[in-house]
Amino acid sequence: MLDLIVDFLHDEPGALKACCLSSKSWIHRTRQHLFARVEFSLESHVKLWEETFPDPFNTPARYTRNLSIRRSRVVTSLGRGVGGCIRTFSGIVRLDVDIRGNGGEEDPFITLRGLSPTLKSLRLAYGSSVSSSKIFGLVCSFPLLKDLALLSPGNNSEVDGWNIPPTSPVLTGHLELTMVGRIRPTVDRLLELPSGLHFSKISVLCLIEDVKPMIDLVSECSDTLESLTIYYYLEGTAFPSPSVVGQYLTTIFGHSKVQCAFP
Repeated sequence: MLDLIVDFLHDEPGALKACCLSSKSWIHRTRQHLFARVEFSLESHVKLWEETFPDPFNTPARYTRNLSIRRSRVVTSLGRGVGGCIRTFSGIVRLDVDIRGNGGEEDPFITLRGLSPTLKSLRLAYGSSVSSSKIFGLVCSFPLLKDLALLSPGNNSEVDGWNIPPTSPVLTGHLELTMVGRIRPTVDRLLELPSGLHFSKISVLCLIEDVKPMIDLVSECSDTLESLTIYYYLEGTAFPSPSVVGQYLTTIFGHSKVQCAFP
């Protein structure tokens, strides 16, 4: 009954903290809610966490389900030391990482690879200098991954060589692509994944001229896709030709299961 009472307080952090300090027997249940979501935005946050929980084997990180990290240097700070305190977050189901415009001495992708075997949702915002092999090497390190969001503000046209892994996650959830540059390099990597693409929902922001990669992406998911939203923008001031728009409509609307939206 006490557990049920604590669960009713899941969105009352002040009350949860009071419960946590009231009895040792209440700590487990209250920490499930207090530390369900953790965000590290600054290196000082990492230092404070390590000072508060010096024993890596006895931290509330095991209660965390949603982990957010801002800045590349914060990622590498979390990975320093023997194993790094980031490895204690082994039960997360959602990971949100934003490393846009933040350089670091170390490769943040090495720190994040295989972080949690239970991860089902990955949201990654990165700069134009990040290679596609690093991005998809990270994606393939999470066997249960379903939802994938990739956000890049740059015009990265690089398609670097990579060793395609023997297996990849069966991506069955939501794909979100926000690309201010061309989406072809990213789509090509997605199409190379060994387990194929089985997304039920796709949301894309891209150039209206990127017709062919969008057609390839939708066609790959034609048996599973149920919802498609395309936000497009124009390069310069020229409007898209009728033939370009016609290609979208003819190909994409050809999948009768798909509910389409062109905002």
